[in-house]
Amino acid sequence: MPDDVLRELILELSEPDRLEIIREAGISDDRPALLRGDAEDGAVEEADTWVLQNGARILPHLLRRIDPSDDAMVELVQSGVMPLDRSLLEPREFVVRFNHPAMRGAVDGGLPLSEVAATSLALTELVTSLAAANRSFGADAVMPTVRIAAGSVDFFATGPGLLVGGLGILAACGVGVISAPLIAGTAVHTCIDMTLNWRKRSSEKGRSDTDRAKADAEIGRVDAERARADAKKIEAETIGLELENEIKRVRLGDLPATTEAHRAVKPATPPASFFVPFALIEQSAQQNGLAPAHAVHLINRGLPSLFGILRVMPGLQITVENRPS
Repeated sequence: MPDDVLRELILELSEPDRLEIIREAGISDDRPALLRGDAEDGAVEEADTWVLQNGARILPHLLRRIDPSDDAMVELVQSGVMPLDRSLLEPREFVVRFNHPAMRGAVDGGLPLSEVAATSLALTELVTSLAAANRSFGADAVMPTVRIAAGSVDFFATGPGLLVGGLGILAACGVGVISAPLIAGTAVHTCIDMTLNWRKRSSEKGRSDTDRAKADAEIGRVDAERARADAKKIEAETIGLELENEIKRVRLGDLPATTEAHRAVKPATPPASFFVPFALIEQSAQQNGLAPAHAVHLINRGLPSLFGILRVMPGLQITVENRPS
């Protein structure tokens, strides 16, 4: 049945979380026993009837606590519990504008190459994450073409309306985050950081090359006999250390394996939308023609990328504008 996925997602939540999403959705708590977790063998038909009646209202709040797999998202879309304006699959022309403090001194339309490269990487990261998130809705994406203007980098793009809406939602909700979770950086974020800090890296590389040359010269002046003596001393100490470690392994067992077995399990981080006020998500969804649940899904998949970009490009401002047809 089409309600199976949503029913199972509800059961993945703890009972306090179930009560919270019901309160947030503004519905009465008349759940059957199965959806309360009171009875594992409760009537599935009653549970599915309740999901059919209330699923659309609770889904946005549920997705702020669980980020389903792509396969589950496809089933949610096909079941109709997540509404979709099919016109959003049609291509549109739009402008994504990046403004960064480093661009403000630009004159005659010129910009530092590092800023152009960094914003290109940033937009590529955002488009890629949104394209993956919208795959469940049957949307394709086209990488944008670019035109550079004085004081900003403007990307003139063509792509489905879902991409335009997703970028608009990320731009609006990225500045309204209550408290951003710690998100591990991606290779793209590392590339952005390296691009923006090219001068620092260049000077550091020059300094390290000089230091290495001095060290090599110093080593060359060291007495060869003393070097051989030091090597023998190190070898003896190494053998002694290995022997000591072997004795410890025999007496105490495999310590590394024991440590690994008792390592604490890190709790899962809630989806990114959990850190954005729901009122802001609703407002942004309405402005971009998307259902709240769809907006929550796009934030879950795209906002971590924006967090990483803003971490390496503090002060970056992103605006998204539809171009008149």
